[in-house]
Amino acid sequence: MMKTKQMKTGIRIFTITILLLTFGITRAQEVVHSIGVRLGGNGIAYKYVEDQYRGFEAILGFRERGIQFTGLVEAYKPVKTDRINNLYFFWGGGGHAGYKGVKKEYYRDNGNGFELYTERKYNPVFGLDGIFGGEYHFYSIPLAVSLDYKPYMEFFGEEIFRVDLWDFGFTFRYTF
Repeated sequence: MMKTKQMKTGIRIFTITILLLTFGITRAQEVVHSIGVRLGGNGIAYKYVEDQYRGFEAILGFRERGIQFTGLVEAYKPVKTDRINNLYFFWGGGGHAGYKGVKKEYYRDNGNGFELYTERKYNPVFGLDGIFGGEYHFYSIPLAVSLDYKPYMEFFGEEIFRVDLWDFGFTFRYTF
């Protein structure tokens, strides 16, 4: 049920992004601000690029019945070829904080037999993140797309310490 709500929210945000792209104006390569949808890690991503070599990214992510805010500092390297001059590799790091929902089911004897009980708790999480990826900026429309790999480690949550090496994301961003 929760995934359905997140998917509906993601579809709505994606639709709004496409509408903004349809009515937006065209821009050159320089990108100052961008906002969009990150699929994979599921969230809303905002990026501010100071110059073509340094940027800051904030992601409001929804995972494991919870919400996390991630802040990243990123470095960029343009990939220049004869045909492509608006492709960038980026890497960086930062941290995240938020909470995760934990659902535990167990049977308990109530005197007349066993009943199934469900307990929901919300645990705080804090962690460190890395990010590596590629980003392409379109000239004709105000759109940037990126593919990234964002491994992280976190503290607290359901476990005391956890490492996730499988967080990949595909992000569509409206640039302004």
